[in-house]
Amino acid sequence: MIVAVVASLGVAGTVLAYAGGWVVSVGPARLTANVATMPQGVEPSVARQDGQAVVSWSAQEIAPGVRMDHYVVTAHSADDPPRPDIIHTVGAGRGPAETLVFTMAEMTGGKWRWSVAPKYRGWTGEMSRLSQRLVFPAAPAPRVAATPGKGPATKPAPATAAASGAPAGEAGAEPATPPPTAPEPAPATSDSEQPESAPQPVLSAPDPAGSSAS
Repeated sequence: MIVAVVASLGVAGTVLAYAGGWVVSVGPARLTANVATMPQGVEPSVARQDGQAVVSWSAQEIAPGVRMDHYVVTAHSADDPPRPDIIHTVGAGRGPAETLVFTMAEMTGGKWRWSVAPKYRGWTGEMSRLSQRLVFPAAPAPRVAATPGKGPATKPAPATAAASGAPAGEAGAEPATPPPTAPEPAPATSDSEQPESAPQPVLSAPDPAGSSAS
């Protein structure tokens, strides 16, 4: 990609002036231009910090004193099969070096290499050589809380015998198994509550008339 910076501009030929029918001849003029090419990106250095990827590279200029205004930083997957590339376009700083951080969420569980391409206005330079490869471990599986009622059954602790000499009524003095208690006596009933006696048969007296007739 070539960018032309024009220093001076002229046109060779003849200029005609229609003022009173006269013609003015102009000699050829020289065109001078400075040509600058978009450079290839600088191979970045990479480091893994706290699960993130820190990418750094040297700042670039398109011409002496004219710095790039943006950089295109690409993370290339080295997995098999590869993941989609992760591309970030960042504004250029004012220092001698540039830095960009790729987050843990972007990097987790993958193998990555990086490239940088300089960008100025509407022009983009060639991508740099790939950086060294970094490997990021997969995220740990979430821990599942135990569901109440589904754990292993636990045996109840055995009851401890009462300590010898412990006064009655104190904690720990009660026996492990309470002694059997006598059944309570049935409540006494009053005369009014006693059941009625069975009816007695009524005996009829002999008829005196019948006995004399016989």
